[in-house]
Amino acid sequence: MNSGTKVTLVGTASNLVLSIIKFFGGIIGNSAAMVADAVHSLSDLLTDVIVLITIKIGQKPKDEDHPYGHGKAESLGTTIIGFIIILAGVGLAYEAWDIVQTEVSRIPEPLAAGTALVSIFIKEWLFRYTRSVGKKTNSSILLANAWHHRSDAISSIAALIGIIGSMIGFPVLDPIASAMVSFLIMKVGYELTLGGFRDLMDTALNDKDTQKLQATIDNISGVITSHDLRTRRIGEEILMDVHIQVDSDLTVTEGHEVAERVRRQLIKNYPNTQDVLVHVDGYDDSEVEAIYNISRNDVEILLAPILASAEKVLRKTQLRLHHLKGENIVEIYLHGDSTKTIDEIEALLKEVKSSLLKNEHIDGVKLYLEVESNNNYLTK
Repeated sequence: MNSGTKVTLVGTASNLVLSIIKFFGGIIGNSAAMVADAVHSLSDLLTDVIVLITIKIGQKPKDEDHPYGHGKAESLGTTIIGFIIILAGVGLAYEAWDIVQTEVSRIPEPLAAGTALVSIFIKEWLFRYTRSVGKKTNSSILLANAWHHRSDAISSIAALIGIIGSMIGFPVLDPIASAMVSFLIMKVGYELTLGGFRDLMDTALNDKDTQKLQATIDNISGVITSHDLRTRRIGEEILMDVHIQVDSDLTVTEGHEVAERVRRQLIKNYPNTQDVLVHVDGYDDSEVEAIYNISRNDVEILLAPILASAEKVLRKTQLRLHHLKGENIVEIYLHGDSTKTIDEIEALLKEVKSSLLKNEHIDGVKLYLEVESNNNYLTK
């Protein structure tokens, strides 16, 4: 049995016992606030069942139909718990109002106050225990349930105040306290529902966490800057994708290695990160609409007849095509016939360059000449 299931079962047993104690304590002790609190504890049993189900589903491994896992089950469970709590709060508010209209004269007994004290201590302990496990496992559903326990403790405090107030001569305070409890319950329910709904809608991390992530990325060796960082939660895990700018002269494998450094560093610094998708840019394309109308194959087709006309004096060894800031730069490495003079080869290089630049989609040409077998290149 894992720690999440264990703490939830402990909470389930506690809620069952407390709901019984509160109900009979409220009836015998003549306290509407305590009866309302008993109903609240009874509703906790339903939320505990939801927690158990969502934990079981959420911890299932990834499969072909769910490549990102089943973590959304926790977000859905949190949303359902919050909605149930809101409904419970509305019902209790209505009951408190009905009591104010009809039975404000009844005075609670000391038994009701004692029951409230017991509830406060047990619920506060459950809050601390569940929150501790929730933080260790980074489980949103357990943290939601922990705050549910804390709301119970607060509601019992409100009930205790109302009971004591009624006992000292202000009977209307008991149903008023019951109403206060209901509004506290609705507030907690609203916050839980909103949090779960945000996760279901792939809401990003808060600004503070996003800025930390951005700073981590920008400080990694090889990264010039980063942009378009996007984050979302899947249960207790985080998915990220980001664009990084690297030196445009890096090779594909060098750029990939920088991206891997970014991915590994983020996963190391933030253990609940499931995966990071890193897009590598040779320039900052955040404000540039990159539309390129030429491919490597197009350049190969253009280059073939040009080199053929060079009477086999020039032989292509490498071709690189750079797409930078909306421009297409062709970079060609050529081996020259060693029997020819530099002037002869230079004339052919100029012809190759001018021929390529006639194409409207080529914005720049860089030619590198290999004059000897020792790979000594001259830029033209």
